[in-house]
Amino acid sequence: MKDFIDHYYSSVFSATSRLTQLSDRKELETLTEEVLADLWLHREAFDTESRKGIFIYKTILYHVFTYLKRKGDEERISFLHKTLLINPELYRRLEDN
Repeated sequence: MKDFIDHYYSSVFSATSRLTQLSDRKELETLTEEVLADLWLHREAFDTESRKGIFIYKTILYHVFTYLKRKGDEERISFLHKTLLINPELYRRLEDN
């Protein structure tokens, strides 16, 4: 697991930071750890995925939108929806896929 975290931590942290625009490093670390834990929990599906980057990105988006909803940041959700041209409802928890 340590190798997995070492390999993906910085890219997940960076993407999470850009998407959320959080300045609180502790919250970013927590959100990053949640994404990595979700990926690790579903590593069998992750390992068989041919497009790992897309798999990671979908997982990040799910966690970012969930976080923003929990915080009530509708403005940021709307901005991301318009900027990324995505429907956040398509990015569900990995168990739902």
